[in-house]
Amino acid sequence: AVVSTQSTGVQAAELSTLQDVIRTFLEVFNCTLCYSSRNNGALIYEMLHKRDLFSRFRTHPTLSEHLPNIDTVLGCLSDRLEQRAEQEGVSVTGVQEVIEELARQWPSDRLQVTPVLKFEYIEEAESNEFFVPYIWTLIFSQSTLYWDTSRITLR
Repeated sequence: AVVSTQSTGVQAAELSTLQDVIRTFLEVFNCTLCYSSRNNGALIYEMLHKRDLFSRFRTHPTLSEHLPNIDTVLGCLSDRLEQRAEQEGVSVTGVQEVIEELARQWPSDRLQVTPVLKFEYIEEAESNEFFVPYIWTLIFSQSTLYWDTSRITLR
């Protein structure tokens, strides 16, 4: 019983962390759509291409609140692409053109305003315990210099 309780606790912690990561991505997507969609056509294209992934979050109590802007933009984009497909067909270049056009003409009042995200890097007290071996591993594996592995010691 102790093992199952511990593994359940670990699974719950992992699930919580995963939800936080997904929420952060959704917040970033929202900010991108609100404040810099003109410069992020590739992201919007990929969001359109993978739009089915967002449907998984519609019933989630905390993640669903981040979907309205995404749904609005992707819905409008889908409508424009359908219109264009009926008129002349749509290629990858055509999709990108529609995204760029929509980003230039998008009325900002149609989206729910989201706060601008600000991230801050906080260095761990002992970050060198990770970075130094990691960097030396990269140097060793990617360098064109000869390294005598028998003489390498880690401290």
